[in-house]
Amino acid sequence: MSRRRLLTLAGGAAVATATGIGFAQSASAATGYGIDYSDASLTAGSVAAAGYGFVCRYLSWLPNPKVLTLSEAEALTAADLGIVSNWESDGLQDWQSGVPADPYSQGAGHATEAQRQALANGMPSSRPIYFSVDFDLQSSMYSALNSYFDGVASVIGRSRTGAYGGYHVIKELFDNGKITWGWQTYAWSSGNWDSRAQLRQVQNGISVAGHDADLDQAMAADYGQWGGTGGGGTGVILPSWPNITDGMTGPSVQAAQYLLRYHGASITADGQFGAGTLAATKTFQSAHGLSVDGQIGPQTWSALIVQVQDGSSGDAVRAAQVELNRFGYGLTVDGSFGSGTVSAARAFQSAHGLGVDGQVGPQTWQMLVGTGTGATGGGTVVPPWPNVIDGDTGNNVLAAQYLLRYHGASITADGQFGPATLAAAKSFQSAHGLSVDGQIGPHTWSALIVQVQQGSTGDAVRAAQVELNKFGYGLTVDGTFGSGTVSAARAFQSAHSLGVDGQVGPQTWQMLVGS
Repeated sequence: MSRRRLLTLAGGAAVATATGIGFAQSASAATGYGIDYSDASLTAGSVAAAGYGFVCRYLSWLPNPKVLTLSEAEALTAADLGIVSNWESDGLQDWQSGVPADPYSQGAGHATEAQRQALANGMPSSRPIYFSVDFDLQSSMYSALNSYFDGVASVIGRSRTGAYGGYHVIKELFDNGKITWGWQTYAWSSGNWDSRAQLRQVQNGISVAGHDADLDQAMAADYGQWGGTGGGGTGVILPSWPNITDGMTGPSVQAAQYLLRYHGASITADGQFGAGTLAATKTFQSAHGLSVDGQIGPQTWSALIVQVQDGSSGDAVRAAQVELNRFGYGLTVDGSFGSGTVSAARAFQSAHGLGVDGQVGPQTWQMLVGTGTGATGGGTVVPPWPNVIDGDTGNNVLAAQYLLRYHGASITADGQFGPATLAAAKSFQSAHGLSVDGQIGPHTWSALIVQVQQGSTGDAVRAAQVELNKFGYGLTVDGTFGSGTVSAARAFQSAHSLGVDGQVGPQTWQMLVGS
């Protein structure tokens, strides 16, 4: 797929914890990791040995050396790897120069050939095929895009029609009922994720057994796979990324500082998380479209890490050497990835059930950083803000509706995220200069919340009372911040190691909503 700026995210395990992955937070369960690649010489055994559970492989006009063959499909199936079928051709890429006169017929033609090849490779006729929109398609092309996918569906049926593309493409096609399957890439997505997509492409340019590949995350148990069960590989369970915050000390703080330096920060890597590191973290988060909270948590770690290997040099290597030394390897932290660092990386990977390649890539980074105690001290670590989206129900939806009402929305606060709430969320986002996706995620929550305290009244208080009631405080949701609400807020803060002042400010809001 696309070869664009490297955005790193931990992965590579057939089974992984959803909580350890920064942008899987809105999914009910992240089922595992796979890769997509065009180099047909990458063997099934190498993919399984590296810890991946599935592959996304190509269909295209023949002859084409990157296209899946029957013999390769049989080898992947024998290795118990799931296979996802994806059509990619220059026909859609040519849209960048001009939309075809008859996109419907083009879609039907592509689907006819895609289905012929897929069935010849052993794909069951009930399985979907994804069709790639592998460029930054503009909104002026949406009408043609919808027509193209109507053409695809005319051949293979809507229930088997899928698309690969950036956030806006996937959202457009799901919103208009043109696809049943979505594979979203982080490219052209500006940090937004459509929760309906069963697959996410989360990193380009990883190395698997010396071959170039892209990292994919399954967001549902069924993401269109066929062949093996998707259970091949080592089945390693990765630890969660830790939260490193102001006031903490230790080697993981130092590693984070080296990674911030790699990305341009002018700070000293001394293992002390102070004012300079806090400012550098916030600057990095702002530049990468992350929630600017100054905490180095899952999303920030995922964006900070870069793959380093034999021959690499600089601060990212120093970060890896610092983390390896936590496990007793005694490396000189010199920023030079030589034979000693290769040996240490290989030994660490072997000891932790990872694919042994001597490189510190996403999976090894997450195992290094997330295992054991790499930082101590500091204040309370608050959970990430959740994503609340169209179709959701519950207390977080109800609280968000009350907050939208506080900011002027004329909606009913009923705990049901429907069209009116979606429209109100988009209106609020537009008015506050946020990405207008209708999802109430970290940036939108941060803009919605307001501090409420004794004497406050109105819908923002109702939102706080709703959230407090999630934890059993049994408040009347009357919009009056009286003694009962003060007592509940103080009890909640005490139970969650927050500063106890009885006010619902930013940290208490985040602990309430995210817990």
